[in-house]
Amino acid sequence: MSSHYVITMPQLSDTMTEGVVVTWEKQAGDKIERGDIVATVETDKAIMDVEVFKAGYLAGPLAEVGATIAVSGALGYITDTQGDLAIATDEVVTEQAQTEMIPHHAGTPVVMPQLSDTMTEGIVVTWEKAIGDPIKRGDIVATVETDKAIMDVEVFQEGFLSGPLAGVGSTIEVGHPMAFIVADTTQVNDTEVMLSAEHKVIAAHHQKDHSAIITATPKVTMPAVTHPGAKPVARPTGRQASPYARKMAGEMGVDLSQLAGSGPAGVIVAQDVARARPSMAQVAHSLPQVEVPGSGRAMTSMEKAVSHAMTAALTLPTFDVTFNIKPEKLIAAAKARKVSVTVAIAKACSVAMLKHPMMNNCYQPVDKIVERSNHDFGVAVSADGGGLVVPILHNIEQKSLEQLQAEWTDLMPRARARKLSPNEYANPTFTISNMGMFGVTHFTAIPTPGIAAIMAISATGADGMPVNITGDHRVVNGAHVAAYLADLKKIIEQPESWLEVAPVSPIPEGDWDFPVIVLGGGPGGEDCARDLIEHGVKVAMINNALLPGGECLWRGCIPSKAWRHAADMIRDRSHDAEKGISGTNTPKLDWGVLETRRKAILQTRGEMALKTDKGVKIDVREGFASFVDDHTLHIQPLTGDAYTLRFGAAVIATGAPPFVPPIPGALEGLTSGGVITSDTIWNLASPPNKMAIVGGGVIGVEMAQIFRDFGCEIVMLEAQDRILAEVEEEISKQLTDILKAEFSVVTSAKISAISGTPGSMAIAYADANGKAARFDCDYVLMATGKRPDTSKLNLAAVGVALDGAAIKADVRSRTSVPHIYAVGDVVGGYMLAHTAATQGRVAASNLLGEDHVYNQDLDCGVTFSRPQAGFVGLSVTQAKTKGIDAVEAKMPMSIDAKAMISGETQGMIKLVADKATQKIIGVHFLAEHTDTLIGEAVMMVSAGMTLKQVAQAIHPHPTQTELFGELARRLLSRLRRTAKR
Repeated sequence: MSSHYVITMPQLSDTMTEGVVVTWEKQAGDKIERGDIVATVETDKAIMDVEVFKAGYLAGPLAEVGATIAVSGALGYITDTQGDLAIATDEVVTEQAQTEMIPHHAGTPVVMPQLSDTMTEGIVVTWEKAIGDPIKRGDIVATVETDKAIMDVEVFQEGFLSGPLAGVGSTIEVGHPMAFIVADTTQVNDTEVMLSAEHKVIAAHHQKDHSAIITATPKVTMPAVTHPGAKPVARPTGRQASPYARKMAGEMGVDLSQLAGSGPAGVIVAQDVARARPSMAQVAHSLPQVEVPGSGRAMTSMEKAVSHAMTAALTLPTFDVTFNIKPEKLIAAAKARKVSVTVAIAKACSVAMLKHPMMNNCYQPVDKIVERSNHDFGVAVSADGGGLVVPILHNIEQKSLEQLQAEWTDLMPRARARKLSPNEYANPTFTISNMGMFGVTHFTAIPTPGIAAIMAISATGADGMPVNITGDHRVVNGAHVAAYLADLKKIIEQPESWLEVAPVSPIPEGDWDFPVIVLGGGPGGEDCARDLIEHGVKVAMINNALLPGGECLWRGCIPSKAWRHAADMIRDRSHDAEKGISGTNTPKLDWGVLETRRKAILQTRGEMALKTDKGVKIDVREGFASFVDDHTLHIQPLTGDAYTLRFGAAVIATGAPPFVPPIPGALEGLTSGGVITSDTIWNLASPPNKMAIVGGGVIGVEMAQIFRDFGCEIVMLEAQDRILAEVEEEISKQLTDILKAEFSVVTSAKISAISGTPGSMAIAYADANGKAARFDCDYVLMATGKRPDTSKLNLAAVGVALDGAAIKADVRSRTSVPHIYAVGDVVGGYMLAHTAATQGRVAASNLLGEDHVYNQDLDCGVTFSRPQAGFVGLSVTQAKTKGIDAVEAKMPMSIDAKAMISGETQGMIKLVADKATQKIIGVHFLAEHTDTLIGEAVMMVSAGMTLKQVAQAIHPHPTQTELFGELARRLLSRLRRTAKR
């Protein structure tokens, strides 16, 4: 029987929680001696060697290169039996092989950066530093020429520049060293080498005396990655494949079942995958070559890139569709708005694409379609010295013409000089090429992998301007493109329908009682009405209660936090003794005092809100509103006779009531009062002794912990496989573990029946394994979310479309009826007070003729659990579904000094960034005081701050906000190192 020992990720420092596998210096089956280096890993501090002190043979499964492994997690294994390549799939290994981390012996390489997906090499243009020069963080050491631009090479490692250094004019493959940085001058190597276009060393010499050096560094070929970050593919049936081979196959779109394995016993290894999928250059060179006379010169980087890209384009099954469009009105409108015709056409293409989103998709090997909502359009321009560059206007669908023109004015001169950053030319979702300016009467453009269509614009003739689209038939068909071009023709020929010379309010002229009537007095309705009043628009707000505030004030945010505050005081006292404070650990809840205070807070805030609304001249009316026709509302007051009001535009902000699923006995329980909801829980005469909670969303989690702190026994039942589906998955999992230590949490629960009377209820259910159970309790809280109910609004009278139960509204809060808007819970999505308020302000802006959108990717939320869960923006998973190559860094609260002092060490903070732009696109929390910390994260994400900006910001110590800077620095460091490799 073989003996196995696990090689774990060592802990270099107290703050280190994980490391990233950089290389394996040994492979499965290799003999290992004490003191051997088996791998290198990247920590939050440096790149380190992993040295083992156990003799034997290396065995798998080995952690994949690029994998993030927690401290003490398994990197691989050592066996005492030769030929034993892997432990059994169900084997648990507890014996550890002693390991140690030692600094990596080599200098830090300065590598050729990959500035686009198509870039495979670059040429050294200049060295801004010489061998032996001191280097500081942020120094520019060289400039390189790529297929797209001339770029600075910035380094973030202090030390001294060292050789071997690639001489000016050398052609270097992406990821390969151009030079090195060493710690001190005694380590400096003064070698300079020249590399040919074939990446071979053709000359080498010492810089000091220029004496020739005979030896040359062998060339290493890197595989072309087409899907960075893709999941490893499954093991082929009946075959073995190394973990790294599976990872490469996922990134390169390779079918492992078609490969022959060259590893031990026929195992498929990385080299087999690398050989399976040729690069664009290899495809180009594999085509039949025709000999031609003359002496050829080597292509420039741009010429080679175009040649290889066009060869790759031959793999696309394309077709062409052409329309003639008359652009005169658009040209005149663009001139009036002082924007270029190029920008106006790009915006027109985006407007049309909102109706035909498949035009923005693309094919992804193998047999996948990437659906993209962001309109990032590339527009071809001529570069100085020849060739084409395609700068990108990003997120056209969200920006005004003036914003786009400002960006275009900045992009154009830098594009011509080939001085764009990678994010400014890489990965367009649609491309526009205009050769009409050169008098070309007709041409077709060639799409390249990554887009579904490219548009070619020719010179205007008697029949109009020929607009041709070449489409990828795997993504779109002729009918799709024809329908898109037909709508684009209308949009360009009738620019007045979307391109106003000046902001124009969509509120129609007429003899109205009110230009705008808002239905609902919650956060969405109030903020909308107040914004409109501030701009001089006469507004009525119809509210179905005596005081405004909606669910947030009366049945949601405010009353629940009053309970939460009382529960916090009870919970916090239980930890006082740990901090040296005695005699405070027996607090007693006085329910009567708590309820009197809670109700007083609600009443005071409701009266304040009404006073403010009336003070700014909003006509606040009590009653229920429903539509009679396009411009008439029927108003039924709380008391008195009904009447009608005429309106120019309306904003629906009527919220959503609690949803009760069709569980046997639930409706009967609602009638008797034994089943309560987030609307009726406030009527409890006292805290129950036992309560079942159906639903593990925000309401369920908050109420569960509140009443647990009040002394109630809780059972939480969630139908999904995890609680808090709206928060990041790891955050949800860690919070679940915390909650399970306090009360019973059953996920994947199936509830069969609810029965009983108030004070004596029972709920029958089964867990994920089908095991039946019953919980006897005082009440059942139905915390299964909310669902809009528009049945009493008579929307059919005006033709407002629904999306399921919710009103269908766009990012500008517009419904299917141009003068009727909808905001807040009634439109679905995030049912949060601040979301409703934001959408209310968006609706007001658009009713005033401005262009304002709600961007859910910038929204946020806090669950007032203990610790509090929160999010701003996107998770890595959400980002990747949108086609964003996202990366994250995380830190446990247990390493934070302030958290240690206060004894609040549970949880973590995660920072998510776009790898291409290094902008922070998400922050995720499980921490005490998330409600305070999240403010800074909101500003980071909404302002599009970069990792560098946050890393360089000065945060006070000791506070938990300094974790943001540490996370940004950690992620920056990782991105720099992985980019070099």
